[in-house]
Amino acid sequence: MARELSADFYRVVAVLIVVIGHWLVSAVTYRHGWFGNDYPLDVLPWTQWLTLIFQVVPVFFLVGGYSSAASFTRWRTDGGGATEWVRRRLGAILGPTTAYVLVVLAVVAVLSYGDVGRSPLAFGGWAVAMHLWFIPVYLVVLALTPLASAAHQRWGLAVPAVLALAVLAVDVVARIVPLPAFAAVNYMLCWAFVYQLGICWRAGVLRGRLAVTLATVAAVVVALLLTLHWYPVSMVGAPGATAQNNFPPTVALLAFATSQAGLLVAAAPAVTGWLRGSRLRGPLAAANTTVMALYLWQMIPVVVVALVGYPTGLLPQPPTGTAAWWLFRVVWVLILSVALAAELALLWLGRSVFERPLPTIGIPLPGWCAPVLLVVGACLAVPALARFAVYGFAPGGVFPTVYAVLYVVSVVLLSLTAARRAGRSR
Repeated sequence: MARELSADFYRVVAVLIVVIGHWLVSAVTYRHGWFGNDYPLDVLPWTQWLTLIFQVVPVFFLVGGYSSAASFTRWRTDGGGATEWVRRRLGAILGPTTAYVLVVLAVVAVLSYGDVGRSPLAFGGWAVAMHLWFIPVYLVVLALTPLASAAHQRWGLAVPAVLALAVLAVDVVARIVPLPAFAAVNYMLCWAFVYQLGICWRAGVLRGRLAVTLATVAAVVVALLLTLHWYPVSMVGAPGATAQNNFPPTVALLAFATSQAGLLVAAAPAVTGWLRGSRLRGPLAAANTTVMALYLWQMIPVVVVALVGYPTGLLPQPPTGTAAWWLFRVVWVLILSVALAAELALLWLGRSVFERPLPTIGIPLPGWCAPVLLVVGACLAVPALARFAVYGFAPGGVFPTVYAVLYVVSVVLLSLTAARRAGRSR
């Protein structure tokens, strides 16, 4: 099957939108020696409507489901086992992620023993970690790809339909009985639903008129839910908000993601046809190799520029929402773009380290140990990354020793495999 260029295009555009969106809402403040953030979605409520443009996380899960289904099918056709495929796919994500995490932890460790105050350290540690919430969720749905593929083979479109109903059920119950732990189940159900749509897209059962119908019906549902004020307008998370659609996902976000996915799938044949005859095909392939680095390292320029520019008075702090503030938003993005370009150049020079997947370490163990190591390693990596995403790499300005060790152990376990099974590659 020919490569689905639209999936590559969607991925690149989505990561650029994510980066710009994160930079725009990073309205950093520095007052009386303390860093803060005049979060635009709170200070300027009308900007919440802009999240209907900037919420593109569903794109990553949709494209991820498509690419994983394609990869897993090829792997099984070549005689590969499910455990080794999962380990390698997790390693492809966790390799660059681990490089990022270890660099940030090393910087935090050094600064925590220096003269840096707790406020700058806590601010920086949170700012460079908050976007990582996506990775532990994605790791889980990625690890479940063999089950998702098997379910699709047997039940087809019924699988995402059941997942959507499960999201609805959890959301309704959570709104009646406020149980945060129960509502958190929708992190898995909602994004597994979108991931499953990607698998359906790859199989060819979601396309054409069905995709358009799905997008249209879902868009009507979103409009109805927002018009009735049953859910907030913002489709992204807001720090401290009592009601939001993203943390955890709600039915409103599910409907929004469904509409977005349906539109992208319906447009895919036209987009792919255009790209095959376009000069953009080469640059698109190159851009796809930087998506992971761009996602991981996007907030480093924010922290560096803020720590240098605000305490020294080099950067202005006009009142939020004024003409001067909006003008500086443009300047802010330009400054960060220059800093990011320099950062990406350095990462490219060190690509043998920063883009490398987790190594495969073969040790003399029985074959049944491989899935055990995989499960245990994943079960340690997911909560460690989630903890970093929620509380930052320096909660309260303190180095997170326990979770740093937990993460390192998880990476070691995920790198191990039974020696007799090592060596298979794609």
